[in-house]
Amino acid sequence: MPERKRLWPLTIKAYAIGFIILMSLVFGILGWAVQYKLATISTAAKIHNTKSAKEELAYALSHIIDEINQRADNLALQDETHQQLANPAYYGYWRDNRVRGAGVLPAYTQAIEIYTAQGKSLAAHPTHDMPTNINRLNSDSFLTRQGNHYYLYVFHPIPSIDKHPDSPLLGYLGFKLDFAQAVNEEQRFSYIDPGSIHIKIEEQEHLPLSQLTSRLEFKLLPNKESTALASTIEQFQQQALLVLIGLSLLFYLMLTSLLAAPLRRLSSHIDALREGQGGLLAESFTRSLPVAELEKVRHSLNDYQNQLEQMHHSLNEKNDELWTLAHRDPLTGVYNRRGFEEDWKHVRSVSSGHRLEVSLLLFDCDHFKAINDTYGHQAGDQVIQAITHSLQSTLRRGDRLYRLGGDEFATLFLDIDPDLAMQTAERCLEAVSQYDFSSLGIREPVRISAGLAYASASDAETLATLPKQADIAMYHAKRPGKKKVAVYDDSMTNDAGVLFSTSVTNAVFEAITTGESIEMHYQPVVNLANGEVDYYEALVRIRAGHELIMPSSIFPIIEARRLEAEFDFAVIGRIEKDLEQGAIPALTGISLNVSGPGVIDPKIVGKLLELGRFLNRYRLIIEITETALITQFHQASANLNKLRQDGFKIALDDFGSGYSSLGYLANMPVDIIKFDISMVRHLDAGGRQGLIVENLATMIIKAGYQMVAEGIETEKTLQNIVGIGFSRGQGYLFGRPENICRDATKFSIFNKT
Repeated sequence: MPERKRLWPLTIKAYAIGFIILMSLVFGILGWAVQYKLATISTAAKIHNTKSAKEELAYALSHIIDEINQRADNLALQDETHQQLANPAYYGYWRDNRVRGAGVLPAYTQAIEIYTAQGKSLAAHPTHDMPTNINRLNSDSFLTRQGNHYYLYVFHPIPSIDKHPDSPLLGYLGFKLDFAQAVNEEQRFSYIDPGSIHIKIEEQEHLPLSQLTSRLEFKLLPNKESTALASTIEQFQQQALLVLIGLSLLFYLMLTSLLAAPLRRLSSHIDALREGQGGLLAESFTRSLPVAELEKVRHSLNDYQNQLEQMHHSLNEKNDELWTLAHRDPLTGVYNRRGFEEDWKHVRSVSSGHRLEVSLLLFDCDHFKAINDTYGHQAGDQVIQAITHSLQSTLRRGDRLYRLGGDEFATLFLDIDPDLAMQTAERCLEAVSQYDFSSLGIREPVRISAGLAYASASDAETLATLPKQADIAMYHAKRPGKKKVAVYDDSMTNDAGVLFSTSVTNAVFEAITTGESIEMHYQPVVNLANGEVDYYEALVRIRAGHELIMPSSIFPIIEARRLEAEFDFAVIGRIEKDLEQGAIPALTGISLNVSGPGVIDPKIVGKLLELGRFLNRYRLIIEITETALITQFHQASANLNKLRQDGFKIALDDFGSGYSSLGYLANMPVDIIKFDISMVRHLDAGGRQGLIVENLATMIIKAGYQMVAEGIETEKTLQNIVGIGFSRGQGYLFGRPENICRDATKFSIFNKT
């Protein structure tokens, strides 16, 4: 035992290093020997065989040419050949029977023709693709490919009868040879696989024989040396495998005795601790271990267990905080959309099949976007908080209120009478209407609309569509002249008619008809590089006597009556008059909003194109929402591209408030991206959402789009967006919408920039 203590414990690193050094040395020597043998033998064999193969192939080609030239010499000296040139009446018979049929030429000869000294064939129609005419430039022998076959064309001169060198040639003999057949018949290869011979040549290309060798490709036949080499390598690998098995067995035994057995004992003890059996490790596992690291683990495990208990308690607290962050709306403190979706899923799962009434009530603030645009996002946040307080104080104890997004809220009622749910909804609307929003600086009355839908939990199909039904009912309640609380019924799905009888309705209709009461207010869009106004956004108002009707009252009527295109036409006419009267400062520009139906309306597009006459003095920007493109993308894109070709710029308004994704944005025909005020607010807030929005903006800027930030109300916001790289900005910091075009107030940040 004392000797064992002197040897143990050693570290795992010591065991591993010793074994790795041994294995590396053995297998390094074996690997080097194998690679050296393989490389030496393979290289030598390949060099030798390749050289021999080339010589073999060169000899075969030379032998073919010599053979055909010898046959051609004999044939050219025959009187019969000279007679054909003198009188070719029996030329066809001589060619097919006296020459080819008599075996004068090799079997691989496909065709033969005689050509006059001028290079014209004696046959009107030569056989086997032989040329009709040749000349001194193409009378040299060549190779060509026809389909999958290679043919060798050889042309041999026919000398005069006296054979004098200065005597003119009488003509030429032309031969067509099957190259592959000639090679196989004339040569028995020892190094080349004849079937693998391939010539790199295009169809009908004439390859001179001098270039034939460079175009040839072939495969080598296997030889005895290669077989012997493979056998040697295989034997060597078998020997190496035996060595590997032996060393692996030794390594396995070492791991089993030194690591595996102690680790199993440790694992068994940890399992016992997990199942609540036994106490601390040091109390039940005192046996010494032969590895220093394992011995340290044995001592550290007890302390680690105590730390885990403390961490577990801390994690429970953190999980509660994370759950609250994930399920609560940070602005109002009520449950958010995720909380609603989880509760809705739970309600459907636990109530399915039971006789239980489920009611869903949706709330929505009327014209909240107009309030937000008019008074700023800070006032908008205060309005949302006030509505939340009013609803929470009205709902019963235990009823959960959810903020689904923006100005939309929801609550669920279980096992409640529909009449009681209706009364609760009416009390909620009354509570909101009684709230003093003037204390927040809001001059207009703030109202909400509510949609109620209910179903029996036993009716799974109706229960699944309950959110959609409540949504339809809510939008039905928002229609002018309707009760502000609507209970869903099937007639609402197909009911698109809305009746208006107010003075606002008459003013809207008169504005569309005459265009006289339309009043454009302009808000500056500032170049963030120098603080100067780049252009103005045209925002519509309607003047009714001494009253100014805002967009929050105009557009519900327009949308309900489907008068978007007609209203666009009237607004464009008003802007056209302002441009003619010089109401817009020269060398700036103007941006005008066009609705989705207006983008695809030929009349509106034509009216916009008429404004093109002002492009020499003003920048003209068309602002559209992503919804306008999504509805009829192809037609809208075609019309917008036509406007772009004429010099207009296209801006995507309210980016980040709807459906846009980067993949969809890449296909939109736009030049300018206007970041929605909600995205700018995320930048001010910072944190994870701010970082995501900042990176998104940077990515879009790098993609080549001009970026405009909406809702700039403080210098801090201005500094943020300038730092990110926005090129344009718009908001109350520079100026509110007015019926005259004012210069934006410059700030010191521009001088610093």
